[in-house]
Amino acid sequence: MRKVISRLTIQLLPQASKRLRCRTLFTITLLLGTITLFIAIVSLQTLQLTSFKFISEADRLRDDMKGAAPCIDRHAALYDRVEDIFCQNLPPFEPQYKNPCFYEYQNSSADPVLRCLPYFYIIGMDKCGTTDLHSKIASHRDVRNNIGSLGKETMFWSWKRYGLFNKRLGSYKSTLDDYFYMFYEISEETQQNNGTSHNIITGDATPMDLWDFRSWDWIPQNFKKAEPEILTPHLVRYLYKDRTPKFLIQLRDPIERLYSDYIFLDQGINAATFHAHVLKAIRLLQECVKTKSLRLCFFDRELYNKLPTRIHLGCYSVYIKEWFAVFPRSAFHFTRTEDFHSNARETLTDIYSFLDLEPLPESNLSAIVNQSRKHVTKAKKGKVFSKTFSILHQFYLPCLQETAALLNDDRYLWDDVYRKTRPELVKNVNYDTSRTVTDRLPFMINFTEFDISLFSGTGRRNI
Repeated sequence: MRKVISRLTIQLLPQASKRLRCRTLFTITLLLGTITLFIAIVSLQTLQLTSFKFISEADRLRDDMKGAAPCIDRHAALYDRVEDIFCQNLPPFEPQYKNPCFYEYQNSSADPVLRCLPYFYIIGMDKCGTTDLHSKIASHRDVRNNIGSLGKETMFWSWKRYGLFNKRLGSYKSTLDDYFYMFYEISEETQQNNGTSHNIITGDATPMDLWDFRSWDWIPQNFKKAEPEILTPHLVRYLYKDRTPKFLIQLRDPIERLYSDYIFLDQGINAATFHAHVLKAIRLLQECVKTKSLRLCFFDRELYNKLPTRIHLGCYSVYIKEWFAVFPRSAFHFTRTEDFHSNARETLTDIYSFLDLEPLPESNLSAIVNQSRKHVTKAKKGKVFSKTFSILHQFYLPCLQETAALLNDDRYLWDDVYRKTRPELVKNVNYDTSRTVTDRLPFMINFTEFDISLFSGTGRRNI
């Protein structure tokens, strides 16, 4: 090319000086180089846009057994977008290890590196004692912490892969490689003690994973969708292939959970501000469901940032249904915070069994049960007002009934708790528990019909 340009320059400028011909040659070469670079950039952009194109409904159908979905954004890392999990192809898990681990060859000359995913997840719920629960589970001799917050929270699936930390948006979006690194300690222990560490396991206890789907529209497979088709459960399902991880979910009376969450996040200072913020939160939800589905409102990023208290988290059934749609019921073990606090021994024994852990000697189990509680919320200033309780009980009642039906367990109505702590406020509440689970679903949750005015004046409900 350079020779061709040189000949053309001499022919076009036969009488010009050598210096002028050199300058002309340099200018033409620079111009052609710029044009070539521009064409390359346009081609790359075209490739990138093609990879992120809208996928037709037929192409989006996934394999229900494995949670497969099309890989459509292989170039996410180049453009600082959220990683497309469905573009990741993991090697098979090593069958000799109880924890899901696989060997990865990072280059042809190096020895393979063992990388691991969690054997179990504690996916919820916030302010339900999950830190204390995980601490006691991790006290079993065959369970290892991860290197995340408090030795349990990676925050990957709900926050970090989207560059989030609660309501703050950061500049870095974590990748699957970052997630694997959270479990490097069990990977190293397993690899270094090959043959003696086959039964050790690790977990990820990030309570936001149950409910925080605010970033659903950043998942490539949901591009241009009115409602999400792919959520965290589908992504987890894809990575585990034919293996099914185990999920622990600990739930608490949603009214006390909300007040504890409210104080913990410094959203207010006492029961009076809590009452005012509860009313405001309900009104915001009512406005949202006028134009969107309940599901979309609960997953709405803009609404979440406006809510003065996270009232929607107590509608447990809305989130549980998303996980049940992907994983079998047998993959989940549910506990109540109240039962864990009153009988930790029985709760832990059941969980160890669910995780297929060896029973502990009585002395070891007693030492774990008697450990001090971890990460307790600072003392709340005052008890929830009776009028606030009445509002929230009516608000949560459809959700509680649906949760109890989904789990086929009426303990998740928390009626036993309320009749001890607020007997005068629930004495006239009756639950129909005679029907089967199928007959009791679905319970209609219609917040637009919820009348706050009943509680704001001098009516009979303003107790």
